[in-house]
Amino acid sequence: MSNESSKVIDACNLLTEVKYLVEMLFMAATNINNERQQSAIQYICDIADERIASVEALLDGAG
Repeated sequence: MSNESSKVIDACNLLTEVKYLVEMLFMAATNINNERQQSAIQYICDIADERIASVEALLDGAG
């Protein structure tokens, strides 16, 4: 495996970790009693999910 391929795999692994962290944050937001604050955090998580998907698509093309 080339060094470049190894870096792409490492990036994919890190991205998966970030995806799980965003998911946990989204779930934790459900425990917030203030609906506006809860919605704001979940909205940011949705944006992060979209960005993660974009990066995953780029990495898939690079690998």
